[in-house]
Amino acid sequence: MVKTEILLFIVFAFSEASACFLLITPSRWGAKPANCSAPLQDVLPEYVVISHTAGTTCTTQAECSRETRNAQDYHQRIKRWCDIAYNFLIGENGYVYEGRGWRSEGAHTYGYNDVSLGIAFIGTFTDRIPNPVAWKALKCLLDFGVKIGYLSQDYLIMAHSDVSDIVSPGNPVREEIAKWPNYKHN
Repeated sequence: MVKTEILLFIVFAFSEASACFLLITPSRWGAKPANCSAPLQDVLPEYVVISHTAGTTCTTQAECSRETRNAQDYHQRIKRWCDIAYNFLIGENGYVYEGRGWRSEGAHTYGYNDVSLGIAFIGTFTDRIPNPVAWKALKCLLDFGVKIGYLSQDYLIMAHSDVSDIVSPGNPVREEIAKWPNYKHN
């Protein structure tokens, strides 16, 4: 009985989320195999770190898939990391591209990788914020993560530049997330 209730809850949560955002799995964006899969700590992630990929923006699934593959290639080949750094990436088409996913440790923010989700907007956002559909996808993804129990309901959101000496994601994005009630600035 309990398994049936859990299954129904998950099906309901996924159907509700699909009306709000579309998740593009690694196989659908053409990911290379990862060379690792370290799990997050046993506690729910308490932080969400927002960054940008510093590449080309995208507005179609084909473009965003290509840019996600480019980010993974850069992280694996040039940085010598075992996989794409981020847990999720968001394109200006409003789609969410799964990187390492909900339960795997990222490589996005030193000191926070094992206690946070790293989410990157696809593109360079130093002079502007992503479009409204990308922001909606971010909000829906986070709400969904809380609802299915993969993100603490008391999570704090911050810009990568709040905790690292880096420009990502740029002041316009940092100023936008600073408006969120759960924004954390160090």
